Amino acid sequence: MRYANLVKHISNWPTYFAFKYKLTNAPVAHFHLRSGIDVKVPREVLHEFKEVFFDEAYLNGMPLPVPPGGTVIDIGANIGAFSMFAIHKLAAGRVIAFEPDPVNFAHLSANAALAPAGRLLPLTSAIAEAEGEMTFHRGNDGGVSTSGSLLSTKGQKVTVKTTTLLDTFDRFGIDSCAFLKMDCEGAEYSILYSAPDDVLRRIRQMVIEVHDQRQSPRTRADLKAHLVAKGFRLKDGMHDLLWAWRED
Repeated sequence: MRYANLVKHISNWPTYFAFKYKLTNAPVAHFHLRSGIDVKVPREVLHEFKEVFFDEAYLNGMPLPVPPGGTVIDIGANIGAFSMFAIHKLAAGRVIAFEPDPVNFAHLSANAALAPAGRLLPLTSAIAEAEGEMTFHRGNDGGVSTSGSLLSTKGQKVTVKTTTLLDTFDRFGIDSCAFLKMDCEGAEYSILYSAPDDVLRRIRQMVIEVHDQRQSPRTRADLKAHLVAKGFRLKDGMHDLLWAWRED
């Protein structure tokens, strides 16, 4: 059944169809998850919410189970759909969510306020290869954006603070990251290439939406070779996703 996960995850599932078929003019859908958590989804990212909750895109092909109570890192969290899913479905003990887009971050913060206390930490900085500041280009000058990037030259310019995986692991005392999700519009290369081996060894499993830039060393093939050299096993997934995990 196409909408089996809709009914499985969401108690007020008819709300989805009210928005899908434009039976309401409300700008934000308010869903009640069966785990007792609520999540708010702006109309313009209802499709992305569907990919996370209905298609379970980030779990479809996941090689290893995520142990309950583990730490999840969400790079490119957008409004927090996957962050909330990680708490709801994966029983994550805490989710550290990075979203530099100011409009997206406002929605992420609103969802963090709906999560169980202390389990979703929204951070407005971007993960990059170095700490400092960079120019971020919003993919949408108005509402929620799904294509903002540190690499793009299109869209509204925003100066954002940057941090690194190393600083994140040190700052939050992360000895083991149960699951790392990355959807950062091409920044995945510099983030992973600059991460020290000790940090990469602390990542048990990750899923990366790879944006092939067709120039070495920023192609999917180069990234896969780098991760294999660092001890990860790999599996290609749908929607340009790449799974990487270690079994040691």
